[in-house]
Amino acid sequence: MNTRTHLAAAMSAAVLASTIPLHASAQDGAAGDGLEEIVVTAQKREQKLQEVPMAVTAVSGAQLEQQGITQFQDLLRSVPGVTFAGTEPGQSRYAIRGVSTEASSPTVGVYLDDISLVSISTSFAGAIDPAFFDFERVEVLKGPQGTLYGGSAMGGAIKYVSRQAVIDETSFSTAAGLSSTRGGDLSYEAEGVANIPLVAEKLALRGGVSYRKTGGYIDNVAGGDTEVWTRSTTLPPAALQPTRYSTLSTFDQDDANERDLLSVRLSAKYTPTDTLTVVPAVLFQKSEKDGTDSFFTNLPEYEASYRFGQPTKDDVGIYSLTINNDFGGATLTSISAYVDRDVNWDRDYSLFIGNLAAPFFPYDSYNTSDTITKTFTQELRLSGDAFSGRLQWVGGLYYADQEDRLLQVVTTAGAGVPFGLGTDVTYFGDQRTDSKQFAAFGELTFEILSTLDLTVGLRYFDQDQTVNAEFDGIFNGGASTVDDKKSSEDGVTPKVSLTWRATPDNLLYTTASKGFRQGGPNRFNTNSPLCAPDFERLGIDRVPDSYRPDTLWTYEVGSKNQVLDRRATVNAAVYYTDWSKIQQQVNLPTCGFQFVGNVGAAEIKGAELAIEAAVTDAFTLGGTASYTDAEITESAPGVSAQVGQSVLDTPEWMGNVYGDYKFHLSETMDATLRAEYQYRGSSLRQFDTTMLVSYPDGSAANVPNMTQIQDSYDIVNLNFTVFRGDWQYRLFVNNLLDESPYLDFSRTSGESSATTLRPRTVGVGARVNF
Repeated sequence: MNTRTHLAAAMSAAVLASTIPLHASAQDGAAGDGLEEIVVTAQKREQKLQEVPMAVTAVSGAQLEQQGITQFQDLLRSVPGVTFAGTEPGQSRYAIRGVSTEASSPTVGVYLDDISLVSISTSFAGAIDPAFFDFERVEVLKGPQGTLYGGSAMGGAIKYVSRQAVIDETSFSTAAGLSSTRGGDLSYEAEGVANIPLVAEKLALRGGVSYRKTGGYIDNVAGGDTEVWTRSTTLPPAALQPTRYSTLSTFDQDDANERDLLSVRLSAKYTPTDTLTVVPAVLFQKSEKDGTDSFFTNLPEYEASYRFGQPTKDDVGIYSLTINNDFGGATLTSISAYVDRDVNWDRDYSLFIGNLAAPFFPYDSYNTSDTITKTFTQELRLSGDAFSGRLQWVGGLYYADQEDRLLQVVTTAGAGVPFGLGTDVTYFGDQRTDSKQFAAFGELTFEILSTLDLTVGLRYFDQDQTVNAEFDGIFNGGASTVDDKKSSEDGVTPKVSLTWRATPDNLLYTTASKGFRQGGPNRFNTNSPLCAPDFERLGIDRVPDSYRPDTLWTYEVGSKNQVLDRRATVNAAVYYTDWSKIQQQVNLPTCGFQFVGNVGAAEIKGAELAIEAAVTDAFTLGGTASYTDAEITESAPGVSAQVGQSVLDTPEWMGNVYGDYKFHLSETMDATLRAEYQYRGSSLRQFDTTMLVSYPDGSAANVPNMTQIQDSYDIVNLNFTVFRGDWQYRLFVNNLLDESPYLDFSRTSGESSATTLRPRTVGVGARVNF
């Protein structure tokens, strides 16, 4: 029986056993009371999860703590229809329902307390990953969210909601944990949170500190070999044999991918009157990682042979002021925020540069990149209801000003003199992008009948982007500049939805919504002759000056149902997306550059199912499944995508099955045992079906790209938690079967390298609230 059959059988068993919500387990409610709902703010007002007429997955802070989830990647494998590429912290690219891309602008909005964390994505900085501690919940909104959340949410949105200070309540909580990873170093963590009233009924302060040291498991070894699959030691028709030679590394380091993460959060709640609430908040996060998660696939397990260390530093500061004032019939909300991020990325480019130009191979090549992003946002919205609650409405204005700078320098130490370069700097790039956007938005929900609601929404946006850059170095083909490349777009993103409450426990909805993503200038303007083979393959003679906006329409029908006296929840949705002028990163492997092009068009058809049931007062059974058929329907000159190919990083099947069993250990202790199986199907990693290989006689030819497909994999996690009064004790095993699929697999940069899931990890933890 194959893995897909296992998943289908497990899902069938779950359905037959009862029924199944992904969102809140029986652990959250009193025994015998069924499944307790989570309250969410997906539509920028508080609603019970089952009453929101859209596909939303929500996980409470208590569940995050009990399951030991410390980052979004740990959570998303149990969220139907959500995928990610890039395993390095702070480098991830998220996708929802097949709206997946490798381009400058992401397709999924990321928010912390309604503050946008989205920035221009580069090869050196992806989505901000806030540390999971002291969260009220995490919400995942699926489908275009352009009306309320803007152009960055054309595929959906991820919302992190932190806990606010509580007036007139003194509380403290602390937690600590220790874990061991097979073949790696120990990991440990500690956190503490305090809520302290300062002025009775007026002012409270909440603060927390979290520290996590994640032990490494990648060993860097001196004197290792590298495999270069773009060069063969044999001639056709003999099978391709990659060139293999010493990396010339003298650098030894065990557990080289160790990471330290420090997070400090401070907020206050001030209620000077019964109607006014003021919440200032600060989050500072500092991540330091000794080396990458990449290992060489030709060396023993989890070994690499780079010539020196490759640290990554990622500093994030988020400063916000939220003001709410209730006028009786309406509430005014103002959210002012400033996000400051600095990502410093050092990498060993020796093999990469040596692969581009063989004479440089004996020399050490150092890459340093610094990505600095500063974003100011201001949202002002008014919400309320009228006609005895039959009309609910929200409207507002939004402004964002973002400055993004990427400074990259590649130095090939000692190469300047023998090659007559006059400098050891073989590549220099200084790119500056200024983006501004203004939007006005509104959404109305009107109760046509007591059981039938109509929702209409509209967002008007006006966005401008300006790029300036200077480039130089032999690998850039000499000096070049980009002077005030501008792009400007405006338009509207509408939404219309009908909701029918067939019974108090059964809701049906249908929605049509538009998503939009701005275009922009291509920031690279390389003149390098090394790119000529790639240009010839793509049928172009240079990098396009710019890329166009892409848009999509999604049509969805969904159902949310509570059955068996609300002891079980069954949520399902089917959808169709028509995506045009898709933005996608186009790689130029022979010279190491990339640009953004418009691939053409795609059609996405999908379905999702999430079921959870309190089978007994002690046993909760649940599971999810998602099917996504995302296919390129139109291609375009100058890109690699071909009609009939799948959209990148989009598995056809994903799913999970889990069970929670509660029982008494003694009169003072209860326990919960949770087991979870997660499955991710295979997906297309790259559009390129071939890669260029050179032969000993000087000829070259295209051969099949053996890294094009991401293979399927599955994961099993176990979690045992003991509750004793205010104390919780936890024992867990993650990746029980020690699965190690090749993720981020590449054979085009002078090495054959990949990343993988963290190996089997066993740990313990404790938490106390007082």
